[in-house]
Amino acid sequence: MTELEDKGLLTSTIALICWYRKVDDTFVVLNPNDNPEHRLNHLNFQHPRMQFTMEEESNNKLPFLDVLLKKEDKISTTVYRKLTHTDQYLHFTSNHPLQVKKGIISTLTRRAKNICSTTETLETELNHLRHVFVHYSQYPQKLVNNVITTTLNPRDKPPRRQSAPFVISIPYVPAVSHQIRRLLQQQAGIDVLFQKGKSIHNLL
Repeated sequence: MTELEDKGLLTSTIALICWYRKVDDTFVVLNPNDNPEHRLNHLNFQHPRMQFTMEEESNNKLPFLDVLLKKEDKISTTVYRKLTHTDQYLHFTSNHPLQVKKGIISTLTRRAKNICSTTETLETELNHLRHVFVHYSQYPQKLVNNVITTTLNPRDKPPRRQSAPFVISIPYVPAVSHQIRRLLQQQAGIDVLFQKGKSIHNLL
């Protein structure tokens, strides 16, 4: 893909203002006087089995990117979701460690922080996350708010303690597994990891 891209860029007679690609999606800005169809045809001429498609900005919006074009010709970014997106995430009652559930909220919060370019779009996205996790996935509202706040305002992490000389893995059982891990760490100096994807329900 990179070789084809480089060849198409070097041999094109149309000067590009910008060209950014992420996997198989490309964001391109041309001079208003240039015809984007000519650029598209040139790219599709490079290889018979590699064909590009194009979606143009319409009504100050780009149809498949997390981008909005403002009237003052500045680009403002926000989170984009496909029409097929369901907002279904791990339910709070599912048999997973609490840290995993917090991690999902934290990951989506960091994504919003990195993508949203204005305070307004960031707050809109965070409100959406709060609504989804509280009303769809039944997370406690206080937990969701705490994770979002902590993610947006991270504190310096304490030095990571050295791992114990012995590490074992066990299936995850809510509450019980945490007690076992704490006892083994305190009394035997043994670290405990929870087996990924395995719980007591899977083993019965």
